Amino acid sequence: MKKINPNKLRKKVLDIVYSKKSGHIGGSFSIAEIISFLYSNYDFDKENKLILSKGHAVPIVYAVLHELNKITDEDFNLFREINSPLQGHPDKEKLSYIHATTGSLGQGLSISIGHSLAKSLKKEDGEIFCIIGDGELQEGQIWEALSYYPKLNLTNMVCFLDWNKHQSDNLVNETIPIYDNLETIINNMGWDCKTINGHDEKEIENCLNKNRTKPLFVILNTIKGKGVSFMENPSWHSKIPTDEEYKKAIIELGV
Repeated sequence: MKKINPNKLRKKVLDIVYSKKSGHIGGSFSIAEIISFLYSNYDFDKENKLILSKGHAVPIVYAVLHELNKITDEDFNLFREINSPLQGHPDKEKLSYIHATTGSLGQGLSISIGHSLAKSLKKEDGEIFCIIGDGELQEGQIWEALSYYPKLNLTNMVCFLDWNKHQSDNLVNETIPIYDNLETIINNMGWDCKTINGHDEKEIENCLNKNRTKPLFVILNTIKGKGVSFMENPSWHSKIPTDEEYKKAIIELGV
């Protein structure tokens, strides 16, 4: 399969957010490597599925679909337009490559569990990948899902946590200070929880290639706005770059 450059995806996100003056750069940039790795190594047209629970980061998914020529230039340029297939949050009714409509935070992991169970009952091949945000851990539904899934004795789903440490308007740990022992908490719930560098695709590969006897939960240690130095802070959750900032960001991305 095609090896995808994460910075090429970041540039595509930057282009459409800058063009439409709307969208989420910070949380899209922080998951560029995991999106690049997954779409470089798994076929999401058939047996595998990606559920982006932190739906506001969907520009990075649109970017990879555009890079793989699954989205036309015309549709890509319709980002966030009325009736566009590329809505501000994933909409599976408007775009067939989307596996779940998300955006109301907290629901994606439960949806993923449903897909995982369905695959098991139907004896289907493939894996389910769910990406949740660290601010999203404040939703009770996430914890109910985390508690429930290990009881199914299934291993065909992987949950990734984008641990970029920032939510919309502050540090996540200022709201719920649990992150110093999060790995222990998740392990005690019956998962195999690992913390890795979320911007290192080799670490991602090594983590996924190990034999699983428990469901895998991967804490991706990431930086919000990764890739552009002045965007690596919480103010870039949904900030729109000026003309000058856009030009500087393009230079830093180097693609």
